[in-house]
Order: sequence, then structure tokens, then C-alpha cells
Amino acid sequence: MASSYSNIHPVNEILKGIVGEAIQSDSALIADKVFEQATIKVPAASGTFLKENARNYLGLGAGLDTRRAPGASRTRANGFDRSNIEFKCEIHSLEYSIAMEDIEDSQYDADEEARAARMILRTMKLDREKRAADLLFDSTQFETGTCTAVVGGKFDAAGTKAFEGLRKLRDTVMKNAHGLYPDTLILGHDVFEELIVNPDMRRFLGDVTAGFASGDLLLNDDELMNRLRNKLKIQNIFVGSARRDTAVAGATSSEGFIWNNETVFMGCLRPEVQPIVNTKNVVRGLPVAALNFEYKGYETGVYDSPDFISRNVYIGERMIYKAIDSKLGFVMTDCLT
Repeated sequence: MASSYSNIHPVNEILKGIVGEAIQSDSALIADKVFEQATIKVPAASGTFLKENARNYLGLGAGLDTRRAPGASRTRANGFDRSNIEFKCEIHSLEYSIAMEDIEDSQYDADEEARAARMILRTMKLDREKRAADLLFDSTQFETGTCTAVVGGKFDAAGTKAFEGLRKLRDTVMKNAHGLYPDTLILGHDVFEELIVNPDMRRFLGDVTAGFASGDLLLNDDELMNRLRNKLKIQNIFVGSARRDTAVAGATSSEGFIWNNETVFMGCLRPEVQPIVNTKNVVRGLPVAALNFEYKGYETGVYDSPDFISRNVYIGERMIYKAIDSKLGFVMTDCLT
């Protein structure tokens, strides 16, 4: 009896290549970019993150003196207990079934297996994007405040100085994060669009009364990004513009933004030193707002059904996004009227 396709091709290398190719083309998806340096490859599906207490690095505390008289005992420094966070990587997978007759009869240029691989990969990527957005835009996981409370008004309200407001947010994050400056800014799509036309963001140095040109020109995307990077000293700025269909199967399509379009996240997601993982799957690292614990990246393959009626393409991964330190991230909500 001849071997089935699934027996001689348990993992399809061609489809694996297509998966890699498609990931690079998804420029609107920002989750992988946001967590680029905050991703830890772990050797087992579950483990423990050892969380350092920042107070151990903020000085000796009130009443302590480092001076020592000759023959006197040294001053004993205070120490504060560390904590730990347990994690368990979730299993995420999808499968798409293609009738053998469809494979034989298809007149499309691309083969049906390749089409199926791209479809389910895109769905997996959108789902990963949604999990990242749900975590980083979650006001219960990090420090939070409304735009009016932090900035002094909503970005599209008359008189609101957007740039000064974002500087206030940066200062707030720094003070919450024990003096650590934020390295990542994520803007909801509509917030970004509003900043492009906001007078405070468009102005040049000074104003016409001081002999400078007025900022009456409309910024483009790159100009706004560069201005934010230069003035806020935050190099990693992203716009959550990815969209997905939120309707159930069979219903009329209803698209929406994955990242809330009126929310802003600012925080620390770029640890200077890569976290260390030991053989017992215990992770140690410097403070960070959140991490991606990844046990298995994308794995794809194809197999035939036992009755040879259909060919099935699948993809899976095992990972989890996890909040680590609420003080190192800030979610600013309700930024538009």
C-alpha cells in the first residue's frame, strides 16, 4: 500500500517558507515589533519569572548613614524581598481543510495549500496582535489615567497642547518607574491622525511674533514620527492601525481596529540586558513592563485525512504575553472627544 502524503511529509518545508515570507509582509501588525526585545525563548511551557524589588536599588533609606568611625561597626543596609511571577505558555493553533477535488480542479495561479497557509497565518497573526493590544492597552494591568487628567485636555479639544501633554506623560512614567525613562510609545490610530493636525505638534520653533515661521503646514507620518522621537527621546514609536473582522461567521462583515484608537501606551519594553533563563526555566531579568514568553514559534504542516477526502493545513505556536511590572507602563485613555 502506498504511503499517504502525511506519512512522507509530516512537516511541509514549502509551507514553512511561505509562513516566514508572509510574516515579513504584515507591516501593519506591530506586536512582534513592540515585543522585539521583550521576547524570551523558554525551554519549557511553564516557569517562573523572578521579579526584583526596585527598592533594593533606590538607596539605603531614611536614617541610614554610610559614614563609619574608626573601630565602629558598619551600617547595615536594608534589603527588600523579591517576588516571582509564574507563567504558562498558551497553545494557539488553527487548521484549514481543503477538499481533494478542489485541489485537482483549482484554476488559480497559487496552489490551494499555499493559499490556506497564508489565510490561517494571517488569522494567527491578527489573534496575536489582539492579545498584545488587550494586554498593553489594559488599564487594569498598568498605571492609568485619562487624557484630560494627564495632559489637561483631549488631543482634539481646542487649546490642548499635545506635545507638552506627551512630555507630561513621559515625566509621569519616569517617576512611576523609579527614574527609568520610557522607551516605547504606542498610539491608537485616531490619536496619531489627530496629532498630525494638532497645532502644538505642527508648530516650528517659537511663533511669528518671535520672528519664526508659524507651524501652519500639515505634517506627514514620517515627520510626526521623527518629531516625537527627537523631542520625547523615545525611539520605539508605533501606531496601532491593524484591523480585523469582528463579525461571527455567516454575519455581515464588520471591521474594527485591534488597538483601541483613542488610547495611548507609554512604558519600558526594551530591557538593556536580555533576561537569563536557566535549565529549570527560571527567568531573571531587569525591570520591564511586560514580556513575551515563547516556548514554540510558528510551526506549520499538512496532512491528508484517513479517507483521503481532504488535505489539512495547520499552524500553531505556544507563547504568552505577560505583564511584569505595573509601574513601568502607563495607559492613557479617552484621548479624543
